[in-house]
Amino acid sequence: MSNFLLSTNQPGDRYGYYQIGNLKTYSKVELIHSHHRLPQKWKWNYNDAFFSRYNWSQEPKESIDELYCKRAEQLRQEYDYLILYYSGGHDSGNVLDVFLKNNIPLDEICVFYSNYDKVSNQYKELSSITWDKINLLQFKFPKLKIRRLNYAEYFLKWNHMVKKFIGGDSLLDMFGSMLTVNRIILSMAHTFIDDWQKILKRGKKLAWISGIDKPMIRYINKKWIFNFHDALVHAMIPPFRQIIDDGTIGTYELFYWSPVDECAKILIKQCHLLKNAFGRQADLDFSKIPEAKHFKPTYGWELDRMSEKFTKTIYPREKQIKEFFYHDKNSAHIWGNRDQWFFNSNHAGSLTHWDMYLATKSKLYSHFHTWYNNGMSIDGGFKNSISLDYVI
Repeated sequence: MSNFLLSTNQPGDRYGYYQIGNLKTYSKVELIHSHHRLPQKWKWNYNDAFFSRYNWSQEPKESIDELYCKRAEQLRQEYDYLILYYSGGHDSGNVLDVFLKNNIPLDEICVFYSNYDKVSNQYKELSSITWDKINLLQFKFPKLKIRRLNYAEYFLKWNHMVKKFIGGDSLLDMFGSMLTVNRIILSMAHTFIDDWQKILKRGKKLAWISGIDKPMIRYINKKWIFNFHDALVHAMIPPFRQIIDDGTIGTYELFYWSPVDECAKILIKQCHLLKNAFGRQADLDFSKIPEAKHFKPTYGWELDRMSEKFTKTIYPREKQIKEFFYHDKNSAHIWGNRDQWFFNSNHAGSLTHWDMYLATKSKLYSHFHTWYNNGMSIDGGFKNSISLDYVI
């Protein structure tokens, strides 16, 4: 794949890029290769100039619910057609609630799944919780358009579909911090969902809203610090999507993390709410906080973002209603659980993906080892790259 000069502005820049020398790339794989060829300083830039404008130590006066509402209003004003990718989890659940309770219309919500899948956490979440939530939503809001997107058939030909876009470029470069095929497929959904395609061809502004993500806040040397993490962005937007984005294929809107004023205020407010909730005990002894994760040298302490106290602190609706969530998460760093049924299977397209994975274990990729979490193989996942520090 090609690098871009730093001075070249591209639509994909809004989802972050790696800067090495005077070049930038969306691909972590390309970054690693470039650094191996010519070791030099590098960084991951996630809208640094934009988010650095704000005083993160100053808590916004508005309530968090007011800020969520302003974000939904801003999205509604900016786009002709809004689609919410809904999983039934904490983040997308909060987004949906913001639109519904404030009477801000969504054009549709979309739940994607594979009919082949009978093993993944997504299948378990859908079958045990999410489909019931969808049925209830349809009963309460009969005019709300709900799309059940079975994308299984596109898994089977994912490699051929991608090659039409990228030609002879490396398939591995198209993936982000995880080798997840489902995100590659969703990046092309504007080409195979007919009504989305028609909206874009009419020149209308279309956006897919994603509930990315809970704040990545850490505590070290008596300071609370927020950082953006590349793996969390790549969980929705792989480099492939950034590469093919020419400004005409619709926009992924991270409801909480996009580079707009409404998101900056939400993030700062969330961080202050968490600091207020956990700060006193953190100053005494962070390790005694039930929601504390293990201390990491140079990084510090971190909270369990799936804990009840954490989610209720940033999503007040969860204090007011009783809602069930699925909490089992993927244990592997590099394999997305939504793809579990596809890995090393007999399905078409799987062999290409498996061969790509095996190639990372060859001598050609031996210089990747220092970039792996476990220092040995891609199975442990790539080490996270984080943004600038924003001190709360």
